Amino acid sequence: MARASLESRILHLRICCFVMLILCLIGIVQMFASYGKYDYPHTARVDLSDKLFTGVTPFVTPKKSVPDCTYDKVLENKKSYHPSEVARKHDNFSPKGIMNGSYTPEECNPLFSVAVLVTYRKRQNQLDTFVPYMHDWLRKQHLHYKIYVIEQQDEKPWNKGMLYNIGAKYAIADKFPCLILHDVDLLPLDEGNLYVCMKEPRHMSASIDKFRFVLTYDTLVGGVLAMRSEQYLLVNGFSNRFQGWGGEDDDFAERIHSRKLSIQRFPREMSEYTMLLHHPEPKNSDRARIMYENKQHISEDGLNSVMYESVQVKPQRLFTLIQVKL
Repeated sequence: MARASLESRILHLRICCFVMLILCLIGIVQMFASYGKYDYPHTARVDLSDKLFTGVTPFVTPKKSVPDCTYDKVLENKKSYHPSEVARKHDNFSPKGIMNGSYTPEECNPLFSVAVLVTYRKRQNQLDTFVPYMHDWLRKQHLHYKIYVIEQQDEKPWNKGMLYNIGAKYAIADKFPCLILHDVDLLPLDEGNLYVCMKEPRHMSASIDKFRFVLTYDTLVGGVLAMRSEQYLLVNGFSNRFQGWGGEDDDFAERIHSRKLSIQRFPREMSEYTMLLHHPEPKNSDRARIMYENKQHISEDGLNSVMYESVQVKPQRLFTLIQVKL
């Protein structure tokens, strides 16, 4: 009887373990199904060239002695880095060819001019990592580009939307046809990730290591977004009403869709980023209310209404610094 009781207990234990395993597997499947997409809708790699938006500033004069730059090799490059391989220090970095944050390739005539707009406040370590990393990344792609760092210098609540609007005004005045709105804490990992605009707005950072390399929701545009300058004008830029963290990116997605524009993405294996560690900004508890109210005020609140107390432009070797008080 004792042996039968022992066998019964072992059998019961095995059944319980099996049931627990099944429940865990179901939970994992549900988590992935309800939180993010690993394989999201995107433009196929072979079709990317036809979807890109070409254009250079009138200040870039083509040289007859060199050919046009080509980009197929970049788009076909399948090399990718693990986040642990990303260098946090760049002791051997060379600023060759860079002036005021701008670079133009000498060996060929670029077909793309790109303004990289980086909003920033009190994250010096991240900026020190981001700037040399991105210069090394972008110079390999044969682009004409310029990095603008828009710094909020006051102690008022953080306002990323206003900073992007201010940076966009300067980049558009410099005749850049393509704007890339870039968080300072994100670094690309896939060498096929060509830093240019598509004909429609392009969400670039669809796969971030912090979020398990999945797209957390379809309308996400935060992190890194490439957009033609004329489209930024069309949607009137970001709302100026979001203070603190959260809401401004989702509101911007609403603006994009309201103007009948669609959000495009590269394949997942070309859109991976690593996020640098940082302390989050205080959350905006009013973000849902502001988003609801903003649906009726796109034409009044945005790029055409951004106001700030002061601005100082400081051209530096590796970037053009735009310092503002809001």
